[in-house]
Amino acid sequence: MLVLLPGIQAGLPEFERLRPLLGEHVALPLPDSTVDTLPAIAALVEAALPPGAHDLLGVSFGGLVAWALPKGRLRSLTTIGSLPYRTPATARSGQVGRMLPMLPEGLYRRWYRRRIRASLESDGADDELRLRVYEPPRDVLAARLRAIGGWALPPSPPVVASWLWGATDPFVTWDYASVRAAGHEPNVLPGGHRPHLSHPSEVARWLRSVATDPTGR
Repeated sequence: MLVLLPGIQAGLPEFERLRPLLGEHVALPLPDSTVDTLPAIAALVEAALPPGAHDLLGVSFGGLVAWALPKGRLRSLTTIGSLPYRTPATARSGQVGRMLPMLPEGLYRRWYRRRIRASLESDGADDELRLRVYEPPRDVLAARLRAIGGWALPPSPPVVASWLWGATDPFVTWDYASVRAAGHEPNVLPGGHRPHLSHPSEVARWLRSVATDPTGR
């Protein structure tokens, strides 16, 4: 079965344009927890997974969580916009995660709402979807950011991973060569940080290819 894991910001609404194009699948929300390591978050996700091994699509932070899952739970792994290795953004995320709890909750909500809605708008989300995005509690988001900063991932994912990103993703600082050197299979799709919002057909086509060949080739 195909399992969808969202990114750190948007939650399950970000899959709305993709899901009608897919066959059998399940979309799992990230756990609302203040555990702050990727393996600990992955353990909570694993407990919610259906039995067996699955084709997993992890978006951004969701791709890092999937990386930390045990090999027996993955048939294939496809990520979108996920960090392929430690970058300067890794350390910055950890720093923000340590500072965020100092921000009053109300101020955090206003800051976060503006940030995520602007990000979704750049990826083609309409007004209705932007109003329904998931807004994690301040301390949950802070814990997820600290998890990125701590990294704590194995040298490579437990299965061959297809590493996808949008051609205009503003967060991408890597290229084909560096992704291959990290042990992943790279590919660029049209769109920004969430090509599954702006170009769902292309993402669905890729996922159908993974269903027949877990390497995505």
